[in-house]
Amino acid sequence: MPDIQLSALVVDDEAPARGELGYLLRQSPRVREVREAEDPSEAMDLLGLSPADVVFLDIQMPGLDGLQMAELLKSLSPQPRVVFVTAFEQHAVEAFQLAAFDYLLKPVRPDRLNLTLERLAMADRDAARATGSDHSAWTDSRLAVVHRGQTLLLPVDEIRVGEVSGDRVALITADGRYMARLRLQDLEERLSRQGFLRVHRHYLVNLRHVTAVESFFNNTFLLRLDGIPGLAVPVSRRHGQQLRTALGL
Repeated sequence: MPDIQLSALVVDDEAPARGELGYLLRQSPRVREVREAEDPSEAMDLLGLSPADVVFLDIQMPGLDGLQMAELLKSLSPQPRVVFVTAFEQHAVEAFQLAAFDYLLKPVRPDRLNLTLERLAMADRDAARATGSDHSAWTDSRLAVVHRGQTLLLPVDEIRVGEVSGDRVALITADGRYMARLRLQDLEERLSRQGFLRVHRHYLVNLRHVTAVESFFNNTFLLRLDGIPGLAVPVSRRHGQQLRTALGL
């Protein structure tokens, strides 16, 4: 039996889709409890009675939609992780800008769902290790960088891109470039669970800041990021499938 088991809430106004996802979740040893709600109002009532580790949230619902409910979930303590589940691909970028943990397309494939559950369990294990250590949580949210002769602590959530620059990595934000004393591989290992994805041998990207995915030649892409209108980050063919999976493309 896995050491981490999740409490899940499925929110979908369509009963067949809600029931199918609930069934798949109940088959997983990673999940200890599954509750279902047909709309955000019922979901918030259920969360008021008992918190959930993760909310599987449909986007297109009458009244309050899934994107709006995700904003409401930010006010909860503890705050559940959000996995959007929808038949519509066009909401992927907006979902990640709302700090969604993942984005699944209907009909949900069991193998793809299991990958999400494994990542959720891994994230919970990491959080459990950090419990009781404010120092660890603080350092994980910042990176030491060199800028104009000074060592600064740069908030991770401000970083758009990590780019290979000689034997080090340049961290690009909306305010400028900062040099980190890290290799790109080290940066990838440290930030992979914070929404960053390796898209090229020279680039690591914060998916939460991606605003557009443009087709390029030979099955490659270019990524546009908020706050840096002149930057286009290439996605190699090797990493293209990982990007499509991460964004639900």
